[in-house]
Amino acid sequence: MKCCLVTICIGEQYLQQYNTLFRSSQEKYAKKCGYDFKIITDYIDETFSHPHTICMQKQLICSLEWAQSYDFIICLDADILVNNNSPPIHNAFNFNDKIGVVNQSQPTLEARIEGQIHKGYEVTAKDYYKLKSNHIIETDHIINGGVMIWQPKIHKNFLKNVYKKYIEKQINHPAGFHYEQSVIGYEIQKNNMHYFMDMKWNALWANNKYYFNNIKKQTLTLQEFYNQNYFIHLAGYCDYHLIPTIK
Repeated sequence: MKCCLVTICIGEQYLQQYNTLFRSSQEKYAKKCGYDFKIITDYIDETFSHPHTICMQKQLICSLEWAQSYDFIICLDADILVNNNSPPIHNAFNFNDKIGVVNQSQPTLEARIEGQIHKGYEVTAKDYYKLKSNHIIETDHIINGGVMIWQPKIHKNFLKNVYKKYIEKQINHPAGFHYEQSVIGYEIQKNNMHYFMDMKWNALWANNKYYFNNIKKQTLTLQEFYNQNYFIHLAGYCDYHLIPTIK
């Protein structure tokens, strides 16, 4: 199987941050697994070259000419730290024709609901999709966009069509990046294109830290969380200053 690990990182500040904190772990993992490694630093669709569209433009990666030669594209956000003990992801699951994704309800569905109530946010997955993109869907799952496993030959057209359908609404949308995440999650689930991987493959540090430290009143350190998981997602700039201390 020919695989490529890809990150999209646009803007000098973000690229410097990625190169300093996250690139080494992603690149080492790719090398260990025999994956090619690519960083996309320019807008794929220059018609919508706006900072608000960066996340949405990930959906065009499978449409790039070079992507057609790969069996799997492992797309990681630029704020994901990879534990180098992680096994190869492309053969960790039997994806068949599905897109590999991870549920944002962490550490459990019940824990997320408890955390959302504690913070005064929307509670259910149905609430999330309705609030962020005005979609109605019967689901308990919120797909986090930080890690996606695509098969370009199968998923190229689906992802491109999703991009075309929503890109114009992304700019200045009040939900920000949650609009992109919600429409992708909605379309993937509506079309039964999802394969849910274990949360170890997109372990959301901020969510888990809040639940254990603020609700359970237990101390969970980033080092412990790193040791327990494979792909550690430090969304929202959470504890970037601790990354150099990880062993």
